[in-house]
Amino acid sequence: MPNHKADDSTELDAFNSIISRLNGFLYRCRNNDQYTMQWVSGRCRELTGYSQDELRQNKAVSYASLIHPEDSAIVHEAVSQAVAKGGHWDVDYRIRHRDGNVRWVNENGGPVLDQDGKPQYLEGVVIDIRRRKDVESARHEQIAAVSRLSNSIITESNQILIVLKALRMLSLNASIEAARAGEHGRGFAVVAKEVNRLADQTGLFAGNISNLMVELEQELKRQI
Repeated sequence: MPNHKADDSTELDAFNSIISRLNGFLYRCRNNDQYTMQWVSGRCRELTGYSQDELRQNKAVSYASLIHPEDSAIVHEAVSQAVAKGGHWDVDYRIRHRDGNVRWVNENGGPVLDQDGKPQYLEGVVIDIRRRKDVESARHEQIAAVSRLSNSIITESNQILIVLKALRMLSLNASIEAARAGEHGRGFAVVAKEVNRLADQTGLFAGNISNLMVELEQELKRQI
């Protein structure tokens, strides 16, 4: 006869081995506001600071109380919508570790229905995503730094355009005065014309730089 106990033991060992490699924990909890844990398996102590036994039945703390106050509404909304639609939720949020530190996690789960089709339990997996969030934070900081630099360049380019506008006015006035001076003002008129040409050319370059910085700013905003 087949050795079902041996097969079950092998499957259980494989299941426990897979869970031990998970950077988080699996759970099943009641469908209530406290998310009262019925079953927990995995690295919940590493992630929350509490053991499986302490989390079950809210023995030491409820899981809901570990969720960061600023994220509680986000989690509740994601779970409520998924339960109402009979679907799944996938949400990032913060929890407070027993040591007081804040950890970023991702939770993916769904409802477990009773015989009447009503949600009785919630189950899913909670994963530590601190590394991902650190990378995202660093990326946002880099984008913000480039954005600040871009704004500074745009400001400086605008200042150049203001100065060039003043130079054009001076060049125009100088041309008028040279014309009045007749032959004696011819050399001055040539200089004024050259100044005006250089001002126009520099203005074009400054305008191009400003436009490029605006495009860069818009692209950065799309990347955030």
